[in-house]
Amino acid sequence: MVRPVTPLRLEDPAPAWLALRSPGVDPSTPAAEAALAPARRVRADNDRRLAELFAGPELLLTPTTPGPPHGHEGPGERYSTALTWAFNLSGHPAVSIPAGFGDDGCPVGLQIVAPHGREDLLLRTIAGVMADRAF
Repeated sequence: MVRPVTPLRLEDPAPAWLALRSPGVDPSTPAAEAALAPARRVRADNDRRLAELFAGPELLLTPTTPGPPHGHEGPGERYSTALTWAFNLSGHPAVSIPAGFGDDGCPVGLQIVAPHGREDLLLRTIAGVMADRAF
């Protein structure tokens, strides 16, 4: 297992996420291009940081969520996507698999992320892990 020497820090994705996914935005117009430019810069910076991270290890393992699951009332002010959003924006192949149960009895997920273009590695890894597990 390889742990990064310096922890990976990514820019806040909210502006990029919202700007790139806003309904009715025609990115071909000059006004939209100007509005999307900061979001594209954040995304490009985060993509560069992720590329540097994957220069070493073949896979990244993280918890799927940073905390316990929320109740039926929803997440409130705290979203549970803190460890998954970057890969939704960057297009890295990623999957969450069952990893056991927390002290509260709730299921815990393990997110496995591969470098761009390495879906084969991700699928082989998942197949190997899941073959050794009884559900």
